[in-house]
Amino acid sequence: MKAFDTEPWLITAAPAPPMDHRWRSAPPSDPVFREAPEKWPTSSPAAAVEAATSALSCFIQLGGGSAARQATSIYDLPDDPVDGPPTPAWDLVLVVDTGPSMMAWYPVANAIAAHVRDLPLFHSVHVVKMRNRRPTKPGDLFDALDQPVLEAPSFVDDRSKVTLVLTDGVGAAWHRRLLWDSLHRWATSHTVAVLHVLPHHDWSRSGIPTEPAQLLAQGVCCPNKDLVKSASPSSSPSESEDRDEACALIPVLEIRKRWLDQWTDLLLNGRRVHQQVLKVSPQAHLPAPTESADTAEPWHVLMADFHATASEHALNLLVLLAAAPLNRHVMQLVATELVPAATARDLSSILTSGLLVSMDDPIGVSHPYGRITFDFLPEVRQSLLALGESSQTHRVVALLDSHLAAFVPTLVGQARRVKRPDIDQVPALTSQSAPYLEIEHCLLTALSGDTAEHLVVAKTLRKKLDCPQEAARLTTM
Repeated sequence: MKAFDTEPWLITAAPAPPMDHRWRSAPPSDPVFREAPEKWPTSSPAAAVEAATSALSCFIQLGGGSAARQATSIYDLPDDPVDGPPTPAWDLVLVVDTGPSMMAWYPVANAIAAHVRDLPLFHSVHVVKMRNRRPTKPGDLFDALDQPVLEAPSFVDDRSKVTLVLTDGVGAAWHRRLLWDSLHRWATSHTVAVLHVLPHHDWSRSGIPTEPAQLLAQGVCCPNKDLVKSASPSSSPSESEDRDEACALIPVLEIRKRWLDQWTDLLLNGRRVHQQVLKVSPQAHLPAPTESADTAEPWHVLMADFHATASEHALNLLVLLAAAPLNRHVMQLVATELVPAATARDLSSILTSGLLVSMDDPIGVSHPYGRITFDFLPEVRQSLLALGESSQTHRVVALLDSHLAAFVPTLVGQARRVKRPDIDQVPALTSQSAPYLEIEHCLLTALSGDTAEHLVVAKTLRKKLDCPQEAARLTTM
């Protein structure tokens, strides 16, 4: 057993100086996105989360000073009592994309927000959610209450501001360049960068057109408008390429230490660094697409494409999700418990496959853990259930009966009903129960090869769902 005073002893820093209440950030304990219920199984920190938070630690270089030597015990004093942690020199605005495909990265966003709040160099951390579901114009992206935080060049005179945009680059805001105006305005007044959750070789799928560039900063921690593309490693700033004054250069970074180290080197040391950059200019957004919905690929073509390109874990997860009412909490529950090797990239590939649709108006119960926010294209759920093994389907149903039924009364006893079908045990048909009973009908149909009762109950339930008024009349007789 180790003696108590041989363990490192943490010396707490002095309280941060008072901050103008207008710029006060949210309490560090607040997650950006709602986390799973307390009793639900959770996986150990995903590799993506660990890698992201580890890489972000290089931001400490921006602090402009070194912290005092850490004491080794309660009886030890630092070498120089005068020295202390550097005074926070930055205010951070973390813009988090909330497009449907970003749902897979919400745990990463929560971890990143918690990590940067713990870094001593940031005086405040403000998290702003970017609405990227179906925006039609730039004004749809941000709440009016967030605009002062986003547009302020700095919050106080003696601190710099940095804006980081966390995204997968998927969604209308990127493909239609709706964020270009905002990015250009921010880049003219302070430091801006995009943190891309996907690896560089997958960026071609996104709406962020980057190009490689040798960048040179014209000043320490300068705004992006003062970044220039260097003509050659041997050239001086005055010999750099002519800049298009209408464009701003936004570094786009993988959340990896090497990429972030280069970016901090660019900001602090005046060295030329190789970065992927996005060139933005104001008024660059594109008109809304005019294609009709029937020009989309048929579901069986999308399914074939997914089979050809997805990982084995993503395919297994997709088949299992066919047995569940879908929202982000349910997807992560199934992945954690039944496909523990699946990563955020696997779930992301499902969300971007085209096989799912995001529902603007969630259906089912009103509780956020139980409401249905995603659904499969017609015929896809039944096709996936036919691909899966009945034992796996029963495992999903049992998992939901154990954890989700507390929020969705219709799912209470579903594991028993799916094993031994009995139409008298099926919950009453209501507007809230109907979406879950539709899925139960799909399950019974897929399992109809097990017993004759599965097929009989499936047909009876189908009649109830197709004629709810008749079903209600028979119930009252």
